[in-house]
This record gives sequence, C-alpha cells and structure tokens, in this order.
Amino acid sequence: MSLEGLHVIVTGAAQGIGERTARTLAEKGGRLYLTDIQEEKVAGVAGELSAQHGPVDIGQPESARTMVADAIEKLGHIDALVNIAGIDGPDDDALEETEEHWREIIDVDLSGPWWVTRAVLPHMIERGGGRIVITSSVTGVMGFEDFSPSYHAAKAGLIGLTKGLSARFEKDGILINAIVPGYIGTTGNPMPQSEIDAYNAANALGTGGAQPVADAVCYLLDDSGRWISGTTMNVTGGLWRR
Repeated sequence: MSLEGLHVIVTGAAQGIGERTARTLAEKGGRLYLTDIQEEKVAGVAGELSAQHGPVDIGQPESARTMVADAIEKLGHIDALVNIAGIDGPDDDALEETEEHWREIIDVDLSGPWWVTRAVLPHMIERGGGRIVITSSVTGVMGFEDFSPSYHAAKAGLIGLTKGLSARFEKDGILINAIVPGYIGTTGNPMPQSEIDAYNAANALGTGGAQPVADAVCYLLDDSGRWISGTTMNVTGGLWRR
C-alpha cells in the first residue's frame, strides 16, 4: 500500500489536524473523501484539494453509516479511514461536570469514531484489508487537573478500542492504530498566543502544530506501516515519554 491513489476517508477535515492531514495526503497523491459536521467549511477544503466530501455527525450511528456509503459510492472503494473528528472537553472540575456534558463528550469523542469505524469495517473485510487510524489525545494517557473527566475517559477509551479492534481484525488484513497528539496549539479552540509562548518556553520541542500528526498518519497508511498494528503512536513532542 502506498499513498499514491490511496482512497481515504478523513473525518474532522474542516480544520485543525483533520484539515492538515487532508492536505498532506492530497500532496502525496491520495484520493480523498473529506467529512465534517461543518458542511460548508469541509466543502471549501475539499474544493481546494479536488476531493470528494459530505457531512457527518459522528455521534449519530445512522449519519456515520450514510457518510461511509456515500464515500464508497463516490470513490468506488475505501482503503483507509482516518478518525480525527471530535469536540473539545471544556475545563470542568470533576464535581461540576453535568450529566449532559458527560454524555455529549462520550457520545462524540468515544462512540463517534466507533460508529464510523463500524460502518467501514464490512467493506474492508470484503476487500481483504485496509488501514484505520484513530486519533486519541495526550489526555488519554496522562492526567491533567484542568481537563474534564469525560474527556480523559473518552480519549483513553479510544486507545482501548484500538487495541481490541486490532486484535480482532488483523486476520482480515485490517491494521488499526491510534495516535496520541500532544499540545499542538491549533485544534478545536486554538490556544491563546500567550499560552503557546509559555508552553514553548517550558518544553524544548514546543507545540509543533498539526503537521507532525499528519506525518504520523501518512507513516501508518503507507508501506512504512505494513507491520504495525494495535499501537499507540506518541506524537507529543516529549510531553509523554512512553
């Protein structure tokens, strides 16, 4: 498998890591289907890259199934899925987080990537293989006082999901891996410049931006990733030393 002509679904492609990943894959010759809940914004990115596109609300199973079916129809087949879509976890004290907020974060950030993955798996099994990348977070492997417990739980759950699915579907030729990005300063609600400056002063490798994560996705999707399965790739600029 190489990136030239690779048929890839990228969720969350309207901005941040998803957009950067889409642009990088396009530069390397990938044929893309870009999707996001922000329909107009993702259509603009897709137009620039001559990519197919469609909307999705990953928190809704039927929306995920409809999107995957549309992607298969428009691209003909799917070689890889890159799960990036998600929502930020506001800075909630553990005792202040509401039931509504907990359910929203779990539904979107944990269940959402599963619904999309679940929708594409039968197609990949029928084709004899594929690659799936699930984007977690440094909050899935480290604890932070100022992140909500639901966000920690959702992102840690994605790593468990990756391990379980990879063990189940390797025999079908499907390689499933997770990426743990650190603070990149550009996703969701961008970090204020003052926070970026403070972080960069305290961490030698700095925030890094979204490009290192996009590069990690490419590594897992091309020939380099042919013997990698069930791993959690550390792309945190030294913040998480594992």
